[in-house]
Amino acid sequence: MVVIKIEKKLIMKKIQIEKSNIISLFNQKKFDKISKISTKILEQFNEQIELVKIVVISYLNQKNYFKAEQYLKNSLLKLDSAELNYFLGNTYKIQDKNLEAIDAYKKSISLKSDYSEAYNNLANVQKKIGILDDASSNYLNAINCKKNNIEAYYNLANLQKSQKKYAEAIKNYKKVIKLNSNFADAYNNIGTINSILGKFEEAKKFFVKAIEINNLFSEPYKNYVQSTNIEEDDKIFNNLLQILEKNNLNEEQKEVFYYSASKGFFDLNKNDLAFQYLNLANEIKFKRSNYSFKKEKKEFKEIKDYFYNREYSKEKFADQNNCIPIFILGMPRSGTSLVEQIISNHSEVHGAGELDLFPISLKDSKWQNFDDFSSVVSGIRVSYLEKLKQISSKKYITDKLPGNFKRIGFILNAFPEAKVVHLERNPMAVCWSNYKSNFNSPGMSFTLNQELIAEYFLLYKDLMHFWETKYPKKIINLNYESLVENYKEEVKKLFSNLNLKWEKQLFDFHKNERPVETASFRQVRSKIYKKSSEEWQNYQENLKPMIKILSENKISF
Repeated sequence: MVVIKIEKKLIMKKIQIEKSNIISLFNQKKFDKISKISTKILEQFNEQIELVKIVVISYLNQKNYFKAEQYLKNSLLKLDSAELNYFLGNTYKIQDKNLEAIDAYKKSISLKSDYSEAYNNLANVQKKIGILDDASSNYLNAINCKKNNIEAYYNLANLQKSQKKYAEAIKNYKKVIKLNSNFADAYNNIGTINSILGKFEEAKKFFVKAIEINNLFSEPYKNYVQSTNIEEDDKIFNNLLQILEKNNLNEEQKEVFYYSASKGFFDLNKNDLAFQYLNLANEIKFKRSNYSFKKEKKEFKEIKDYFYNREYSKEKFADQNNCIPIFILGMPRSGTSLVEQIISNHSEVHGAGELDLFPISLKDSKWQNFDDFSSVVSGIRVSYLEKLKQISSKKYITDKLPGNFKRIGFILNAFPEAKVVHLERNPMAVCWSNYKSNFNSPGMSFTLNQELIAEYFLLYKDLMHFWETKYPKKIINLNYESLVENYKEEVKKLFSNLNLKWEKQLFDFHKNERPVETASFRQVRSKIYKKSSEEWQNYQENLKPMIKILSENKISF
């Protein structure tokens, strides 16, 4: 009996020593050594939550997600705690096992009803997979459980911003700032919303505040420069240049600062410097992308092959649709934002911007395997129109996603009542504008290289010729240069083609106060600028690779 007691004491002493050792290693961030501790010893700690968490964090830091997951599952067999379920949810979340993560977070909340962090992370996963109403509710649950949960307020505001609920988003960003006056991201995002709403002077105040808090925060510099015309004595721009000169920046920071410097130097008419920074920014961004022009070219061919022998559908849809889409499409930077601003100034039209509502099957070439074209078309129609109804109750809703020119075959067959407006612009003007624009979408990586932009333009031109031949008189073609030169005449013609009744305010598109999120957010709030298509001529020496390819393919500009 005495011997057993002595052995127990020795074991407990050994455990305490190992426990201290684990904590010490953790504090030293020696995660690899923690994971090498004998399984036998770790088993003794299964009922000690803090130590289980330490071991799990060690595995996660080594990106050994499988072992972290298994260790948690084994621990939960002995101790079904809210915290360990929360950690299991985090482990699933890192691996993009979203449904498993949701179940783990819900289990955690069932064991601890006021677990604010679990609600917040549950909402993050729900937002990621598109369950937005539930995400919003759970962010609010997180806040109700912990009134000072800054992360939940910030995440809720970001969700509302993405949903274009701008007033609500600003309200919650300001709550974040109230809890932490040095939260630079919140100031930057309020500034971004003000830019979207056309309140540029107000926006700049928030960008400046974000910069004051964090002098190396690149995003507010970019946003500040985009929201104004830079002059020689601009303090923010000069500060930006000093940072580029003095600081060792990572590649991501360099990319954003280079773009910002480029835009500023273009404003100052220092074109050589502007191009120098633009080229550097595009090179960095292109290296970080996984873009394949070969894959892009293949997609264009597949589209043509699919529709080549396919007749125009005579499908008569039974639904009584009160919502008619207007698709505004073309090359990026061809004037689609301007035209949407003009059209959406009509009382019967809601300008919805760049919508991404088509089924995923149209984006990953799965449509090639569809035998029943009629069913495909019907499915697209039902899904798309249902989503439009959630956006606005107006009769007409615009979708100005430029890349929809690839989907014209599906659009015309699925929506015989829809209007399709195709914007054409001077080839060099549109290619140059693409090269100098900093797009966020990974699918726009062709714009980072002059040769690829020119090659992409040739693919676009060829595909549009195919659609025009395949579906004559189904597409409204609008030339950007004609629009800006003969504005009133072309606008009247446009509304006539759209079968929309003329209204007196339609000439004053720049007074339209609708939110604009695209790269043209400043231009569409100004009166027509007639010389924008000539701008490229100032940079002909810098644009030789682009000019060469277009010229060799007999593209006139």
